[in-house]
Amino acid sequence: MKLVLDLTFIKSICDEDPKFINEVLETFLIEMPKDIAQMNQAVEEQDIVMLGRMAHKTKSSLQTLGLFELKELALKIEQLTKTVPADLAVFSLSEQFIKHMAGVYPNAKKLIR
Repeated sequence: MKLVLDLTFIKSICDEDPKFINEVLETFLIEMPKDIAQMNQAVEEQDIVMLGRMAHKTKSSLQTLGLFELKELALKIEQLTKTVPADLAVFSLSEQFIKHMAGVYPNAKKLIR
């Protein structure tokens, strides 16, 4: 999975303002660990509703930072949490998502100036 951030979109909406881009990256680096911790807890507790909420919450940040493959995985997780009966594949996909998110951090940190 491609874990390189593509800042094309964010640059286009802020006229490549480095301060704004840094703020978005810093917010991502602060908030995403909290979201991932909640996802980990949801996996451990088999809480499908919380997995759906957290997957939904992360999609916009992933889209903004050009992490399109991860965003699509979050969308798939969110969709699976809405199936009845519950599709238990959501737990393994969530674990994959969490693992991939860990790979994003070094890349995001490198982009902060």
